[in-house]
Amino acid sequence: MTRHAKNYLRRLEASVEDVERVIRKPLHFDLDRKGKPRYTGYIRGVRVRVVVALDEPDLIVTIHDRRR
Repeated sequence: MTRHAKNYLRRLEASVEDVERVIRKPLHFDLDRKGKPRYTGYIRGVRVRVVVALDEPDLIVTIHDRRR
C-alpha cells in the first residue's frame, strides 16, 4: 500500500480488511485510462474508490472519496 493510501485509511480510521472487503465485493468495478483496476465501495459510510497497480496487483495505489 502506498503512503497516500495508508494516510487516507488513517484519516478514515479504517483497516486493510475494510479495503479488502471493497475489492472482494465492489459496488462498481472499472479500469482507468491506463488499465489500472478501480473498485468502488463503502468504508465506514464513505463512498471510496480503491485503485490497484496494474503491474503489481497486491499494491493499492490510492484510495479516495467518490462523491457521485
